[in-house]
Amino acid sequence: MAAISGPDRTRRGRETPLLAGTALLFLWPALVNGFPLIFSDTGTYVSQAMELHLGWDRPPYYSFFLLALDWGRTLWPPVIVQCVGVAWLIRRVQKAIFPGSGWRAGVALMSPLAAATSLPWVATQAMPDIFTPMMVLALAILTLDAECGRLERLVLIAVIAFAIAAHLSNLPIYAGLCLAVLLPRAILFRRSVPWFAVLAPLVAGACALIGVNLVATGRITLSPYGSTFVLARLLADGPARVTLARDCAGMNWALCRYRSDLPKTADGFLWRADSPLYRAGGPVRLIDDTDAIVRRTLRAEPGAVTRDAARDFLHQFVLFDPGSGLRPWRATAGATIRRDFVPGAVARFDRSLQARGTMRIPFVLLILDRIVAWLGIAITAGFAGVAAVRRRRATARLAVFAAIVLAALLGNAAVTGALSGPHDRYQCRVVWLAVLAAGLCLQSLFRPTLAADQQNHVGTEAGEAE
Repeated sequence: MAAISGPDRTRRGRETPLLAGTALLFLWPALVNGFPLIFSDTGTYVSQAMELHLGWDRPPYYSFFLLALDWGRTLWPPVIVQCVGVAWLIRRVQKAIFPGSGWRAGVALMSPLAAATSLPWVATQAMPDIFTPMMVLALAILTLDAECGRLERLVLIAVIAFAIAAHLSNLPIYAGLCLAVLLPRAILFRRSVPWFAVLAPLVAGACALIGVNLVATGRITLSPYGSTFVLARLLADGPARVTLARDCAGMNWALCRYRSDLPKTADGFLWRADSPLYRAGGPVRLIDDTDAIVRRTLRAEPGAVTRDAARDFLHQFVLFDPGSGLRPWRATAGATIRRDFVPGAVARFDRSLQARGTMRIPFVLLILDRIVAWLGIAITAGFAGVAAVRRRRATARLAVFAAIVLAALLGNAAVTGALSGPHDRYQCRVVWLAVLAAGLCLQSLFRPTLAADQQNHVGTEAGEAE
């Protein structure tokens, strides 16, 4: 094995402090809070592995991740791993596009992400949301860097597979990315795509979901109760109410008894303790009725369903204020932490700003986040459009990354907005990717010499079309 030269050794030696410092920057909301941030769903993710139960509404793999790292003593190790992981992926994307990027370029790219985007608020929350953008970054590295080592490639595949298994929305998002970006790239531009590495995590994640549902329910399905979320969306938008009004007279659906008492919102239907969903028997017992109502609604009201889905998609695309879930969550996640964690961890949680109801995002940060996010989207879209027209070899990798990011933003809004309903936290988890892409676009503009030097590194798989 050839010895590593002095300059190469120095550059590699600087990567560790760069990643450690960046991860510390990303941790700042949790450090200010005095405890990792939580959401209502954090309670289920904590309890699934610790109390050995499988929730009807989400897979257990993120719960295993939490338990493997904290053993019910604290939530700090999981969020530290999340911050380190996302910092490493960001840096790897930068190095894949601009191999000569030094540590100063890394600091210049990642500091704005920590100071002015939703990234820290997502990464420091004990939720699987951060794995959605990590999945996108891992896919980008697999696609753009043909020189990935075998071990690194396996790690990237594992990240994607875990993301798909940890959150149900990630499977359609990832499949959409493959179809929207990689397939056209291979067909239209005749550029090779590492299909095995790209598709292997999709298969692995799907098998993980099917396997756990087969054990729990005896059914071969990706999501045995996923239609409950669709029904909630259709009731909130209106088409399912039309179905109930039209068909209840001839059907024995349990929900028909509560037609006049249906909540106005999807969240009210899904999570309120007095919701007709639970008064009629609960999502598990009602699944056959739920499937039937959803099928009849889609069949009878396709125009209304499509119109409402398009409206929810657009609403979700522009809805991304961070910190929308910074409530104490005393009856859900807070209660689970107090029940399952050791006394010392409970005491630290009770002293946190969020548990006391005083954790807030400064208004100036909310405004800055929106400005930076929209600038990032505009720059990324503009660069991708110009690159598609000019097809310059020196910026080919960056153009592909910009396309992947834009497709991820659109796909995330389509999947979450149309199926679960628009919520700030859904788009918050990915919108900062546009700021990352914009930062790389600016790097290519302010360092034209470096960008030109990449021609020898890009290779034929990312060059202009023949």
